Amino acid sequence: MEYKVLAALRGELNQGWVWATNSGLEPRSIVKITNLKNNKSIYCECLEIEKNYRFTYNNPPREKIKENEATITISAWYRKKLGGIKTKNIHELEIRAENGMCGKLQANLQHPQVIVRMATKLAILSVGLGAISICLSLK
Repeated sequence: MEYKVLAALRGELNQGWVWATNSGLEPRSIVKITNLKNNKSIYCECLEIEKNYRFTYNNPPREKIKENEATITISAWYRKKLGGIKTKNIHELEIRAENGMCGKLQANLQHPQVIVRMATKLAILSVGLGAISICLSLK
C-alpha cells in the first residue's frame, strides 16, 4: 500500500514504534514493515493515528496529516533501516502483523535504544546458557 511518510515527533525519536493511519491492526501490534522498492524491512510496534495525534502533530512548521490519507510517521532510525526513505514522499510499504514471539524478539533487536537491544541479546544468551547447563547436568 502507498503511504505518505512523515518524520516522527521529536519526543518519539528513541521509541520503538511508528504511527500509521487505517492499519486495521489490533492496538499496539508488533508489525513487519517492508519497503517494497528494495525489500528491506523493520519490526516495531504500530500505533494508530487518530484525532488526538493529528491535533498534536499538525502544528507548524510540520506537514499536516490529512484525515483520509494513508500516512505513517517514522523516526530516522527506522527510515534508515528501510533504505533511507525520504519524508514527505509516497512510498510503497507493506505493513503486516507479527505478534508472535519471533516478531517481538525482532522488534527488540531492532529497537532504537541500545539498552533494549543489549538487554534482549543478554536475555537470549542467558536462555542459551541455561539450556546448556541443564543438558550438562543431565549427563
